[in-house]
Amino acid sequence: TTHFQKPKHSPIGQSYGSNHSRQVELSAAIVNDLIISLGLPLSIVDRSAFINFMSKVDPKFTVTSRRTLTRKTIPILYEQMKNRLKMLCTTATFLSLTLDVWTDRRMRSFFAVSAHAIVDGNFRSFVVCFTPLWGSHSSSLLLEKYEEIVSAFGIKDKVIRLVTDNAANNISAFQDIIIPGFEQYFIQDENEYTSDENDDIQANDGDISDEYEYPPEQLSTTTSSPNTDLTSEDLIQESLKRLMENNEAFRIPCFAHTIQLVVKDGLKQCQSIIYALEKVSAIAKLAHTSTKFAERLDAMKVSIPRAVITRWNSQFLTVERILTIPSIELNETLVQLKYKHLCLNARDLSMLQEFVSLLSLLAQATTATQRQKTPSISFVAPSILAIYFDLLNEKKHVQHTTTICDALLCSLISRFGGLLEQMEIDVTGVGVNFQINKKFYDLYKDPVFLFTPFLDGMFKVRWITESLLDDSSKERLCEKVKKLVFDHCLLIDHGTLDVQLVDPTVTESRQEVQGTSSSSLTMVKRKCLFGNIEHDLTQIKKPKTVDSFNYIKEEICRYINDDDNSNMVLINSTTSHSYKTLAKLAVKYLCIPATSAAVERVFSQSGFLFRSHRARMSRKTLKQLTLLKCNDGIV
Repeated sequence: TTHFQKPKHSPIGQSYGSNHSRQVELSAAIVNDLIISLGLPLSIVDRSAFINFMSKVDPKFTVTSRRTLTRKTIPILYEQMKNRLKMLCTTATFLSLTLDVWTDRRMRSFFAVSAHAIVDGNFRSFVVCFTPLWGSHSSSLLLEKYEEIVSAFGIKDKVIRLVTDNAANNISAFQDIIIPGFEQYFIQDENEYTSDENDDIQANDGDISDEYEYPPEQLSTTTSSPNTDLTSEDLIQESLKRLMENNEAFRIPCFAHTIQLVVKDGLKQCQSIIYALEKVSAIAKLAHTSTKFAERLDAMKVSIPRAVITRWNSQFLTVERILTIPSIELNETLVQLKYKHLCLNARDLSMLQEFVSLLSLLAQATTATQRQKTPSISFVAPSILAIYFDLLNEKKHVQHTTTICDALLCSLISRFGGLLEQMEIDVTGVGVNFQINKKFYDLYKDPVFLFTPFLDGMFKVRWITESLLDDSSKERLCEKVKKLVFDHCLLIDHGTLDVQLVDPTVTESRQEVQGTSSSSLTMVKRKCLFGNIEHDLTQIKKPKTVDSFNYIKEEICRYINDDDNSNMVLINSTTSHSYKTLAKLAVKYLCIPATSAAVERVFSQSGFLFRSHRARMSRKTLKQLTLLKCNDGIV
């Protein structure tokens, strides 16, 4: 057809020059909008159909060749992006880094570093490093790239926390977290897989990149051998461990991943309600596979969300949503459609309601701490305190899910026990047997979890005063938090000064010594004409003990009594000016993300860049396109 005929070129002299505004505009649009944002292959610019299309858009426009794109255009955009990121890092007073290892569907591993800062009252997150990892080179490459990034962006003295996973098995632990009974939900038809593969075949279309650099066998970091996979993961995690040990910044775990481990421990004890969960799973799948059932749900104005295999909370929300459907109507519909075996009886409903009640706060915490544009680190301590007391309360009332409740409580304490101890809670008197998980327990003792809620106007100290802690514990914890805030304010205001707090007892003793020595001198006091007046003035001007840092205490007090409960009160320029020292502290510590969700979200958005036909793309081009995609619209 005419669509695939070689396009006619414009007569000589009628094409735009390389610097013409229209030529520059369209060329930039192809790269930024089609290749980077939409992820279309570079080979599109060499396709006759595309060239023909662009000639109809503007006959004078000349499509830039693929060779020019990979060797000139994209590298220039990449360098411009790096320069803007460096400016952003220079502007930021403090940063937190998220380190993550990600594996695409072809089992190729990548190491990424994302930076998080508060600049001009706005939360900014951007990816500063994205590096493929190859076999035995993983360890050295990881450390080398981290040091290289910190040095290149000049942020070594600005990094305050590193957020990363802890264990070697965490990489695989969070790939598939399935609620028992939902296994059948995720079994797909062969046609679905075939369709997925066909997409890649069509995209590949036999073209070989002129940027070919590595043999295909070297592009894969892992093989199909389980032992090799484990070795690769061990190397990666060992590198992360060494990196943390040699870095002055404190490392904190990913909160969402830790919560998922707690949930996973609880889900292992679901045998008592497995039959009810299997029913719910089948009903949920039916909603997306049966047209008649979907129509009945639509008539009831009900929708059941699709569960995601890698997101346990999406499966939980599916269970929760089904329980909101009136059971009588749901069962009648199932009977009419000949699915009587899926009807939920009273016992099923009771079990499922207990199950949902147990996991409800854990699901909410998982979602709440993955926010991007507002504080998230401040949610950790209040969330754990609320979940802890909620599980204790559930333990007293559950009938069908006692083992699940005990498992959740045990796992919560074994991992977050260090934080609970900091909150004046005696974790030994709960009534469950637990073993301290050293990979998490001490890391959650980091005081940053205690004082960051104070910097969030949503919490301040209310998360303590309104909790179920006893009054004496509330008082001690509030004082501990205020003391931490005061100490950090003092450091941030005078950290580079030679500040010495004067002990009043020392001052008094010095005055006593001076008074004794002066009175012991046998000297006749000289008369003075206006001695009585001068004596009075001396008494007035006598120095009094003044707290040089009382302004910090006053600021803390004013902030607590402020009616503004916005979580951005210390960050927004319109409200933070009243709290100069606290605002500095908020900018420093509220930039810490509670989870690694930011970098994972970027991975999911740009995952299509790693389709099979891109395996022959050079490391350099792949890295540049990925970083341009990840930072698109951020800088």
